[in-house]
Amino acid sequence: MKFSDIKQSIVAQFSTTNAVVPYIEGAPGGGKSALAKQIGKELGFDRVEMFFASLRDPVDLLGTPNNDGEITTWKPPEEFHALQTGRNLLILEELSDAVTPMQNALCGLILERRCNRVHLSPQTYIIATGNRTKDKSGANRIVSKLRGRVRTFEYVENIDDWSEWALMSDIDPVLIQFLRFRPDLLSAFDPDKICPTPRNWERVNQIPTDLSTEIYFGNVAGDVGEGAAAEYTGFRRIYENLPNIDGILMNPSKAEVPKDPAVLYALTGALAHKTSKDNFDRVAEYIDKLSPEFQVMCVSDAMKLKPEIKTTKAFVSWAVKNSNVMI
Repeated sequence: MKFSDIKQSIVAQFSTTNAVVPYIEGAPGGGKSALAKQIGKELGFDRVEMFFASLRDPVDLLGTPNNDGEITTWKPPEEFHALQTGRNLLILEELSDAVTPMQNALCGLILERRCNRVHLSPQTYIIATGNRTKDKSGANRIVSKLRGRVRTFEYVENIDDWSEWALMSDIDPVLIQFLRFRPDLLSAFDPDKICPTPRNWERVNQIPTDLSTEIYFGNVAGDVGEGAAAEYTGFRRIYENLPNIDGILMNPSKAEVPKDPAVLYALTGALAHKTSKDNFDRVAEYIDKLSPEFQVMCVSDAMKLKPEIKTTKAFVSWAVKNSNVMI
């Protein structure tokens, strides 16, 4: 299932009960943790705690022994101590990387919402995430009794969902448009080599673009591999050589429309980020010469970045003219 479908499913389920524990399983670096965090943010929990099951021991659920006094008591981990009151979300990270004893211990936590004598708040919700064994990332087989206590969602990366997240997350528009042009490169996980994943592309977004061409390429290749790096740096050159967007908007009726698909992807992304309530009439005039696919891409992005354009007469006219196209 894709990001938006899983999110919709979990949000709907959590609106009725916290008894169901969703388990989001997919390739490494695909955005599973980001999905869980986004759900937590959207539902407005009092507290969101992350527990990395792969880095902890079963004793962390029982608590470490305290031998002061006549009897032994058990000191709970900080994460669970904090979840005894309020409406909370507990994210069990890297569930499939946990060793079997830890998986067995988590069965009780998931079923009873308690760790030894520490009872989690009745309003504690749980989401688990994990990698697949076939990806050779260190994941173990989920034991049957644990698998039977969670609802498994098989997560598949999707360029539309990623693009929507990227637009709202200050990701470079050049990178967004490149991956729309080459969606197969969003995620091409290979356990035996450096490869593109959504998490790796997010790191690429942090590389300073004013580095020399050779050094910039080396940095990108270090995150996503040489093949993807070559394509992306080539796309960046296309973007840097686009016609001046301000010049296009000064005289949209006479501005030429490129024919190369790669250039069109770059151009519509640049236009969307340049669009405002004051210039949408000129944007609409220019994109009217594009195919419906590129018109919709440009206007959809512009609406997400600047929702106020929907109040303009030019937008209403464009929407009526393109009413047969779903935005």
